[in-house]
Amino acid sequence: MLKDCFKGGVVLKKMGFILFILSWFIGTGAHASVSDVIKNNEKKEMKSADATVFVFTYRLIREVEKVFQPIIASPQKTMQSLCGFPVVNARQLVYAYAVFYDDIILQDIMAFNKLLNIDHKAVVGPLTAQILQHLKNHRKLMEKARILDLSGDVVKALLMDESFKIDILLSKVGQEISSSVFDTFHEGDMRNLNQVSAKIKNGLKKNCVPHPSTEKLF
Repeated sequence: MLKDCFKGGVVLKKMGFILFILSWFIGTGAHASVSDVIKNNEKKEMKSADATVFVFTYRLIREVEKVFQPIIASPQKTMQSLCGFPVVNARQLVYAYAVFYDDIILQDIMAFNKLLNIDHKAVVGPLTAQILQHLKNHRKLMEKARILDLSGDVVKALLMDESFKIDILLSKVGQEISSSVFDTFHEGDMRNLNQVSAKIKNGLKKNCVPHPSTEKLF
């Protein structure tokens, strides 16, 4: 009788050990599954943030282009209209301000990117990195135009070429963007677009002096 009880106890211990091992495996698997879900959600959120910043940057670049095009085409006329008197070196002043404004919108883009990213980290996604390169190219182009005092027609041709490259980029990533942009990203988040024209013109007006120095602007 005692022997049978002893055998029964051994069996129960073995079963208990087996159940413990099974529970441990199940628990580990569940934990791994939760971790995988969290990581997957983080990846999706980062992808959405990247696509959203891309759209913001694209639209901001396009709005800035739209405002600057007529200004670059007629810098003297624009500056005289804004200042109320003729401005010497108006063309170079406009080019210099375009360079300055590229720096401003880059700061806005990076702030927006940081706001959307997980833990508000300044991590630039692959889509954003590509379009930011075009913004940097635009800045270099306008700096070159200022230094060489290029004509409006030459600058217009160079800008059209860079604009075409941005459209090519958009066509390549369009499908990925349309499926990833945040659902909460509405026109309210794009309010800066409506202020671009006023900001650019106000910035130029601050340099309304008859003989401005384009080396020390803004």
